[in-house]
Amino acid sequence: MKAKNLKNLNSGAIDVDKYAISEPLNFISLYEIFCVNDIEPALKELKRIKDDKNRVHLQKLVYTNLVNRFDALVDNLILWFSINNEDLRNAVLKDVKEEPIYKKEVFELFIMKERAFEFVNEKIKTIASGSLLRERHSKKIQKIFSTALKWPEANFQRPRVHEDGTIFYKRSKNKTQPNTIVGYADWLYSRRNSIVHGDGMHYNELDFSYITKTFQVSLSKNFRLQLSSVTSASKFYKDLLKLIRESLLELIKSPDAI
Repeated sequence: MKAKNLKNLNSGAIDVDKYAISEPLNFISLYEIFCVNDIEPALKELKRIKDDKNRVHLQKLVYTNLVNRFDALVDNLILWFSINNEDLRNAVLKDVKEEPIYKKEVFELFIMKERAFEFVNEKIKTIASGSLLRERHSKKIQKIFSTALKWPEANFQRPRVHEDGTIFYKRSKNKTQPNTIVGYADWLYSRRNSIVHGDGMHYNELDFSYITKTFQVSLSKNFRLQLSSVTSASKFYKDLLKLIRESLLELIKSPDAI
């Protein structure tokens, strides 16, 4: 069963008094447009290069761009949820709940009137940027699933991802690389880390240790980025965004969500 048929995605409540639900949907659409307009043509060009040695560098550039743009999308979603989702907002504000608020600050907020709402939102985004956005890529994704969208843990912690990147409802565990949604996302980003900060052939020690221990797999210390690596990453992100979009659209139908 493919991603579009994955069931039991119970979304959490979202406050959308002044922020339209169209904003996160637009984030997703822009990434999908990027895949169609940039990634897919790049893949076609790479396929025309018969000599694998001549396309290694280009493959790495396309792969890195694909993963970086997805990570930026995740950050945008987290910032949106930090304002519009009560649970994630509480997670962001827990670090400042003991800080005192002075009368002067309260009066200034009242004086600002219409600007006060945007001012507070920007402050929340600043706090989230200094905390949640600094977390590991896969932890940010899990925060969206578990805290904001209230997905059942089985949907992102059990084997779901096929070798070609497509997401299914149920699969057996892959022993050599993560194939849960969270694990696969972490694995893709770890390859990106090696390309950007390493030699592009070996996982850095921190990533290697985290993946093997957290997702209980016998990951090889080295890897070889191929054309299929870019294709499978693109498929995975597309399927994952379909699931997130479905959850967001469910919020519109829920009278308690708005």
